[in-house]
Amino acid sequence: MDIRRFARNVSSQWLSLGVQLAASVMLTPFMVKRLGDDGYGIVALISGLVGYSGILFLGLGSAVVKFVAEHHARDNLDELNAVASTILAVYLAIGAFCLALAVVIAVPLPWLFHIPARFAGDARAMVLMMGVGLLAQFPGSVYSGVLMGLERFDVINGYNLVLLVVRTAAVCTVLLARPSVVLVGAVTMCSLLAEQAFAYVYAHRTLPGLRIAPSRFDRVRLRALFNFSARSFLFTLSEKLINYSDEFVISQARGPAAVTTYVIPLRLVDYARDALDKATLVLMPGVSAAAARDGAHSLRPLWRFGNKAVMCLVAPVALVFVLWGRHVLTLWLDADHGTRGMPVLFWLALAFVAQVAGRGIAKPIFEGLGELDVPARITVIEGVVNFILSVVLVRAWGVEGVAFATFLPATITGTVVMPWFVCKRLGTSFFGHLGNTFLRTLPPLLPCVAVLRGAERLGLHRSLLGIAPSCLAVLVVYLFFAWWITFDAADRATILARLRRG
Repeated sequence: MDIRRFARNVSSQWLSLGVQLAASVMLTPFMVKRLGDDGYGIVALISGLVGYSGILFLGLGSAVVKFVAEHHARDNLDELNAVASTILAVYLAIGAFCLALAVVIAVPLPWLFHIPARFAGDARAMVLMMGVGLLAQFPGSVYSGVLMGLERFDVINGYNLVLLVVRTAAVCTVLLARPSVVLVGAVTMCSLLAEQAFAYVYAHRTLPGLRIAPSRFDRVRLRALFNFSARSFLFTLSEKLINYSDEFVISQARGPAAVTTYVIPLRLVDYARDALDKATLVLMPGVSAAAARDGAHSLRPLWRFGNKAVMCLVAPVALVFVLWGRHVLTLWLDADHGTRGMPVLFWLALAFVAQVAGRGIAKPIFEGLGELDVPARITVIEGVVNFILSVVLVRAWGVEGVAFATFLPATITGTVVMPWFVCKRLGTSFFGHLGNTFLRTLPPLLPCVAVLRGAERLGLHRSLLGIAPSCLAVLVVYLFFAWWITFDAADRATILARLRRG
């Protein structure tokens, strides 16, 4: 692994995510105040619909990254262009389908999700604008996939960072001038269009020989691509079902205002999840090469070390959510949202830990091996159980019941089912994995609890300026103790050696 390239890609991913988090911290309460709970809930609901369109990528997005990386390494530019062209033709058709679907959904939308009559027109208009955005996003994603396959995540994050700043400023401007769901939708649509234009330009700059055209569509090649992408599609489908179906269930049962209560804590967990996803995403090209060269046994060190590494990032974040979640939500919005959102945040934070333990390192490993059949089925079952429990519990337990419906199957899958299968495939001990991933990562949390309690006595939880350094102190303290408790002497030697080479 090129440690410099990995560090450059991950650091740019996290920089972009950090700016996004800062923008959201400032923008979310402003949007809730300007649009109200109903208006913000509608924006979140329609954004969730757009997020659900990700299942229509059919796993071909991962195929773009994988095969662009392989063909570029072999200096086979003609095959690279042929693969990308075939997928572009498919995505043009899917983008057109999304626009047509938006037209169809727009009419019954207010009735389906109990949207108040005064917001009906705005909601329909926003859905149509999102359809236009998706018409561009699907084919445009091929060009961003090319950049990922070339391991230029820094380029993607660079132009996305610019768009984030411009989009945030535009949303603030339109909400100050006239609070409107339609105007927020217009800004989002323009941002989607601009993102695809940037991807097109920079993909051609990075790879001058890039020649992609729908006319080069090859049905035989598409069939071969689907052999890989179908399993990745099942992963994507189940993750969408797990993480993005809750808004629809809640809105249908309790209306858009209840969606806001759920979505606010979900956003906090999503930022932490995105940070881990962005880090593990850059592993896929290297994992593919290692698996092809040395077989599955070469991935055992990644499974052993990688799980500890990601848990060392997830555990202190989850601890802050569990112990200080109410303080964060109260300062972010108000005391009412803090009280109502804290039970949701509690269960979602625990579910996040379980999901990372089960899929954080397992997914890039099995994508690299090209063996996604069983892992995909496991994740699909988790998604279906999650959805059924959400439908049942939302009426009896409210939004907290929906959060619990995410936690329960995630815990079973993430701590038992998925790790057991990975350990069996790699020929390692399942009980050794449990000790390595959980028993060695939990003890460093104890001094972190003391840090948070001490900060609370000093009153640092009463302001964002006090919470930020307290959270940083928790991370530093955790990593200090993890260095000596979680990682053994061989791990520490490996880390230091890679840092010296980098």
